Amino acid sequence: MGLRFKVNLTISIVSVILAVLTVYILVDDRRKSIRQEIEAGNKVTVQLMESVVLSRLPFLSGTNPAQTLSEFLKEVGRVRANEIRFFDLDGNLIYESPPSVYKQGRWAPDWFSELMSPGLREFNLKLPFGNIVITADASRSILDAWDELQRIGLLLLVFFIALNGLTFGLLGRGMRPLGGILSAMSQLEKGNLSTRLPTYRTPEFEAISQTFNRMAVSLHDAQAESARLALVAQQSSDAIIITDTKGIISFWNPAAEVMFGYTVADMLGDTMNKMIPEVLLGEQASIQRRVVEMRSVEQYESQRVKRDGDVVDVSVACAPLVDPDDENLMGQIHILRDMSDQKSRVAAEMELEQNKKLTQLIQEKLEEERKHIARELHDEMGQYLTAIKTIGTAISNRHANDGTTDTRENAATIVEVTSHIYDMVHSIIRDLRPSALDHLGLTDAITDLCNRHKASNGALSLDLNIEGHLDQFDEHANITVYRVIQECLTNSAKHSGATRVSVWVTVTELEDSLFDVALTVEDNGAGIEEGTADTSRFGLMGMRERVQAFDGDVKINSTKGSGATIVADLKIKRSATQLSP
Repeated sequence: MGLRFKVNLTISIVSVILAVLTVYILVDDRRKSIRQEIEAGNKVTVQLMESVVLSRLPFLSGTNPAQTLSEFLKEVGRVRANEIRFFDLDGNLIYESPPSVYKQGRWAPDWFSELMSPGLREFNLKLPFGNIVITADASRSILDAWDELQRIGLLLLVFFIALNGLTFGLLGRGMRPLGGILSAMSQLEKGNLSTRLPTYRTPEFEAISQTFNRMAVSLHDAQAESARLALVAQQSSDAIIITDTKGIISFWNPAAEVMFGYTVADMLGDTMNKMIPEVLLGEQASIQRRVVEMRSVEQYESQRVKRDGDVVDVSVACAPLVDPDDENLMGQIHILRDMSDQKSRVAAEMELEQNKKLTQLIQEKLEEERKHIARELHDEMGQYLTAIKTIGTAISNRHANDGTTDTRENAATIVEVTSHIYDMVHSIIRDLRPSALDHLGLTDAITDLCNRHKASNGALSLDLNIEGHLDQFDEHANITVYRVIQECLTNSAKHSGATRVSVWVTVTELEDSLFDVALTVEDNGAGIEEGTADTSRFGLMGMRERVQAFDGDVKINSTKGSGATIVADLKIKRSATQLSP
């Protein structure tokens, strides 16, 4: 039964009840009115008959009183709504009032007449020669009431029909938006979340429209969010597995297929025990109990068995899946990440770090050995060369006085060769261990290196720029900075044919006791191809090894024929001696 019919039926029932009550009130009021009217008329008629007949009674004796009274009653006629009948002593009807001419020939229905009848008793006026019976006649009043009731009933019927018709029409017009609302709800049910309701004039329907549109927007946003989450789960590189409260797998994403080799069909409805090593089943049971207690399990390292039997190192995280409505446990979410590559990377990083430490140790030992060789050359060979030069000079001077030319020339040759060897030894000593670094500091050592390089290449223009305080690092840091600049200048002189070289050294404090030392050497030579550069001794590979020991790197920017720029960036800590007051 539709709402429209229900509303019409309700209005009809209310209208009928109202009509019945109205008719009842009218009928009851009319019945009382008729009773009072008939009762009053009956009393007047009775009193009239008593007074007139009894006053004339003395004049009726001696003659035919019954005939005289009958004539009199005929003259009186019908008295209001009363019937007068005159009977003789034998009970014969002598006179009867004529019928009323008002609405003559028409009568109210019997049931209505009985309903409206006042129920008054007859009045008998006894006379010596007969009996007058006065009976109240309410038929005309009842007929008036019936006619009135018919008019009111017709009016109520017209009102009832008009009310129902008007109500039905207004309801139809007012409920017309319901069709659009039901259609929109049907579209929403089918998944068309873009459905929206228009604006309505009726406040109630407008409220429904606004609520519906907000609900559709919320559902659309929720569906979009669910789609995004599903897409994340599908495209995640981590294996995402969802199980119910009994441990049965209900979701198995593509990453899990790739990681373990099992397809969705293989795992749905199964448990995770098939991919857990037997020795780890106890650990898995403990994790399951913790999740059942509504506690999350942060990432921990474990192992899982792939379909082909291989064991893979994984990082596992577990969390309870909770129903948002009643907050009851629905299942568990497992997120597994393959740790094989990460472990390999960590191992490689550890090996690289060990290699750096080994390289640093080798460089330190090499520098120590160079320092020792330089000291030995300076202390031992330098002294012998000085002694030979002194003896040769003495011989040359002695034989110059006695005129022995050959001896003097041979002695001069010994002095010249000894001086050349002495200079060569000092050059080797400077290459092995710059003495300025031990006695003057890093800034002066670099300045001396650039000056000597410029002096040995007369046509070279060399600029040195130092920003910041360099003399605050330990010996290993100092020799590394020195050797990098030395190698860059050597490469410029030997390979590039540069006429201009610029050297920048910049020291920047990063945090307490940690500094960034940037070395930049730029020339205008033939350029350098990194793959073909000399990597022996203090070549580019040696520079990289030295710089990497200080968490730095070497970059080469070069275009063949347009010069080269070598940039080395080191992270150096201040030496402990510099930190002490």
